[in-house]
Amino acid sequence: MTTSAAARPDLTTLRAQFFPFTSPSGFTIKPVSLDELREFLKLNFDAVFPDRGGHTPFQPDLARAEKMRPMMKLYEGCHHEHFLFYDRSGNPVGWHTGEAEDALTFYMRNTGVLPHAQNSGLYKVFFNQLISYLTAIGYERITSQHQATNRRILILKLKEGFDIAGMELTERWGPLVKLVKLLPSDRREAFYKHFGMLDHMELKKS
Repeated sequence: MTTSAAARPDLTTLRAQFFPFTSPSGFTIKPVSLDELREFLKLNFDAVFPDRGGHTPFQPDLARAEKMRPMMKLYEGCHHEHFLFYDRSGNPVGWHTGEAEDALTFYMRNTGVLPHAQNSGLYKVFFNQLISYLTAIGYERITSQHQATNRRILILKLKEGFDIAGMELTERWGPLVKLVKLLPSDRREAFYKHFGMLDHMELKKS
């Protein structure tokens, strides 16, 4: 892939090939704006994440937060994706937001499904469609971070081909386990040669 403007992926056209997407069970995943996502999260984030742990996340004071706005505008210029998940009746029941971590890595920042729609297979359906979309764009690595005690999501991600890539100690969220899913087979093989054994690889070669 060259670095010329003509060679850059047309994300609007490419996204339309994968989303909106309706699963056989009737859930629909739609791309939305950041403002739409924020409005939904204002009302529903606490329903999915009611317990933030025992520590208080660091927040800058209002004056410093205001000074950060220009930096946030720069950050918004990188590739971002925002989705809402809808049930058969058209009611939003979940979300995902993420962005480019670097040129070849997409960071799955946050995903949530409302309690009444959990354990429905919705997350797996969305994840598989997202992987197809990100692969088509040209990403080769997908990352996410989770609390070390969140066994349910860690097990789910490990079953989906993620591997443990480290731990970060953050002032906002405390200790977070970093996971990575390497899409091309040669990247996966390099990871397993460096940090494990090739016979631990359970994914089919891409």
